Amino acid sequence: MADYKTEATLTMAIEASKQVLNKINLTDKDLDMIVFVSGTPEYFWPPNAVDIHHALKGKEEAIVYDMNVACVGMVVAVEQVSRNMLANPQLQRALIVGSEQMHRYARKDDAVTYASFGDGASAVILEKTEDLNNGFIDSAYKVNTESIEKIVFPACGVSKLYNAKMDDSEKRVKWENVNNNNAFTSTVHLIEKLLYRNNLTPKDIQAFCFSQLSKKNIYKIIDAFNEDSIKFPIVGTDYGYTGSASPFMAFERALNMGQVKRGDYVVFWSVSAGSTACAMLYRY
Repeated sequence: MADYKTEATLTMAIEASKQVLNKINLTDKDLDMIVFVSGTPEYFWPPNAVDIHHALKGKEEAIVYDMNVACVGMVVAVEQVSRNMLANPQLQRALIVGSEQMHRYARKDDAVTYASFGDGASAVILEKTEDLNNGFIDSAYKVNTESIEKIVFPACGVSKLYNAKMDDSEKRVKWENVNNNNAFTSTVHLIEKLLYRNNLTPKDIQAFCFSQLSKKNIYKIIDAFNEDSIKFPIVGTDYGYTGSASPFMAFERALNMGQVKRGDYVVFWSVSAGSTACAMLYRY
């Protein structure tokens, strides 16, 4: 849990951004793009990414914007920014930072969200290089809107936040008993399609960095692929469920454990309320 008296998703994002810049000895002036990702942003406007740019003292020519695709947001942001960089010769480096305070908006009487939601931020830097063997390869999406009204934040909708008769619980996350087995089961087909069209198999992938919403369902995917569980880093048991940041917190774990090295294939996947899912293939 964050310190809600002093920390917001914006302050967490700024801190994560500073850490990743320091880690690889880059400065704010090296960034051509800054993208902030959150389903629990501190502000609707100005864009939180502008605040991050200001805190980092970034250059005037940078592309700066926010993105919200709920829990799949950071996977989508990295995928979209990667495609943008490949198409735009002016973009050399981009910062993508996902930050969520999921626990902050959980209802205390909800055993699922209040017990499992956590707060976290993750920042990555994409850099264009001459190495054509590494980097972004491909992605695949799936949309299924059958449970669109089941998971909603804020539950009452933004237009009713100032209704004096609105109970506080209605301003928090609405989480009905959604069977997410189908979302995770469809993941197998989505990833299989992604690998097939790139002439790869699950054996070729060194790490599967997934949404940390459900350890149970990650184990189901492990069984479906008949793969070693070490390839599926799990950090939700340490940090709780941190929304859009969670697949990249799992990726950091894989890097720190030495599970992923340069040249290894990595699959990122997450699913968001609604729902929409994205699987992305990268070569690190």
